[in-house]
Amino acid sequence: MIDTTTLSKGQLAQLISRQQQRDSQNPLRTDTEPCAGNAATDGCPAHHHASHTDEQTNSRRNLQLLAEAEQCFQSLADFRQRRQRAVDYYRGRQWGDLVTEDGRQMTEDQYLRREGRIPLKQNMIRPPLRNLIGQYRSNATKPMVFARNRTDQRTAEMMSVALDAVLSQNNYASRDARQLEEFLISGCCIYRTSYSMDDNRQHALPKFRAVNPSRFFMRCGNDVCGDDVDLVGEVLDLSLDQLLATYAHTTTEGEYLRSLYPDADAATGHEWSVQAPTATLQGSDLLSPDQKGRCRVIEIWRKEGSWCLYCHDPLDGSYELRTLDSQAWITAENCRRNQSGLPAIALRQKYATRWHCYHLTPAAQTIYEGYSPYQHASHPFIFAFYPMVNGECWGLVEDLIDQQKMINRNMVMFDFMNSASAKGVLLVPEDCIPDDGSLEEIADEWTRYNGVIKIRTRTGAIIPQQISSNAINPGLSQMLQMQMNMMNDIGGVGNAAQGKAPAQGTPTSLYAMEHQNATINTLDYIDTFNHFVQQRDQRMIQLIQQYYTSSQYINLAGRDYSEEAKHYDPQAARDVDYMNSIVQSQDVPAFRSLMDNTLMQLLQNQQITLQMFLENCSLPYADRLLQQLKASKGNEQQHTNGDDPKNREQ
Repeated sequence: MIDTTTLSKGQLAQLISRQQQRDSQNPLRTDTEPCAGNAATDGCPAHHHASHTDEQTNSRRNLQLLAEAEQCFQSLADFRQRRQRAVDYYRGRQWGDLVTEDGRQMTEDQYLRREGRIPLKQNMIRPPLRNLIGQYRSNATKPMVFARNRTDQRTAEMMSVALDAVLSQNNYASRDARQLEEFLISGCCIYRTSYSMDDNRQHALPKFRAVNPSRFFMRCGNDVCGDDVDLVGEVLDLSLDQLLATYAHTTTEGEYLRSLYPDADAATGHEWSVQAPTATLQGSDLLSPDQKGRCRVIEIWRKEGSWCLYCHDPLDGSYELRTLDSQAWITAENCRRNQSGLPAIALRQKYATRWHCYHLTPAAQTIYEGYSPYQHASHPFIFAFYPMVNGECWGLVEDLIDQQKMINRNMVMFDFMNSASAKGVLLVPEDCIPDDGSLEEIADEWTRYNGVIKIRTRTGAIIPQQISSNAINPGLSQMLQMQMNMMNDIGGVGNAAQGKAPAQGTPTSLYAMEHQNATINTLDYIDTFNHFVQQRDQRMIQLIQQYYTSSQYINLAGRDYSEEAKHYDPQAARDVDYMNSIVQSQDVPAFRSLMDNTLMQLLQNQQITLQMFLENCSLPYADRLLQQLKASKGNEQQHTNGDDPKNREQ
């Protein structure tokens, strides 16, 4: 770990001197142009050529950046440990907690095996989480875009079509379900948004990908929505091929990047990428790659302040921030406007903050540097932490761990008591054994079909008998059932939410009320996650406005939108202020069945035509029947025109 606060002046000078020597050979430069899109890092900006006007300042700045990133990364160490413990319990590795016995530290699994017991487990954590994920998938939702100005609602419908297409191309249903799973496990979910190349479709599009929370760091604030965060970043482990494809544009730059990572090799990186995720994604160190042969890149986004010009143009009513170097151009423009009788640009100096991006090596060398290339002028991460009480977050799994431990201990106790109890023991008094017989013969005849046992009997003697004892305390079964009931109560997934049959005689209204109350227990989780998804969709809208610069026809929305809305017009969409919300999707079986029944009643009452019915219903044969109906009407129209006497005279 590089911590500049613990270095002496001499050590810091040596580090800066070595950094300057490396920077003098750096062919990369800094700029603010974004990458056209590379799938290796999901839209990381392209490489840039560094200016060397103040190499010492840049070297000191990079060391300070790494120190800040390391501090933020280590501040989340407790969260990463708790998350890994929750993942282990969710996975079924539930005897990994450490215990101390005779001065030795070992896992609970090792301790039980040393005592001759089998570490049994009954994973009761996964069912409630699978139930919540299943409910989320069954209650499908879709984003709807609205314009703040009512006159722009047609444009908002067009943006809804574009957003629906982008989300479908990103397979949002599966990604959101997996993110909900991560959210329930750790209380954290993170997306990284970008505009990058899609290798399967061979064209660039707005994209988002999940970020492993173990590789994420930020300077934590007090706001539950994260609006006060001023430093955020991610740890990237790239193969050498990915590194060169992302940052190198010439062979010289490629050789320089190879020199920054002398231990990395393209073949070695792919060879070690087959390691188990549990061994490679825990992210215990900021500067060392988790896999041999990988290139560690630390992506840091920091909000930095500087003096700038706050300009207001009365001609178009716009407000914008410009650098101090723009003052000469603004002065010349105002002179031209004064001569033409136009209002001048009003300006004043202002200290403003902007997001600055750095891609650094573990040796504090700059691979990329630049301001945010996005029009939203922010970092590309969307994240949600729950519940953020005193700055801490945890998931539903952590609330269930103690109950799971009690269930496992009761199961082990059940097994131990059952194995130690008498099971079919044959009790033979010595007085019953004849002189010409033995215990072995009696035991053999006892278990044989139609066996005959010769014994000696006396008055008042006890004959041989088989003993079976039930050593399990009935209270232990009640304790186990109580723990299972408590787990359902804590998890908020009761019998009604799980779809179990109610007790005999339960009224339908009572069962429906129990189901509704069961969903209230988990409503906070679902609404928090929906807000996270809504923020993701808003960022996708901003990327669509910025990067969709040509008109195109989008036919991925089905019948939910008009034909006019499927023609995307970038000029009409760029200047509109949108807001989005999540609504219940119509593409669910219950809604489709209700809509089809309603349409069928309207058709039977002759309030709609057959064509209107086929255009709006969701029956599997509706499209084919609609085409045949239109073709039949066209043939009838042609036949009618052919029989017209005027047409025959012509």
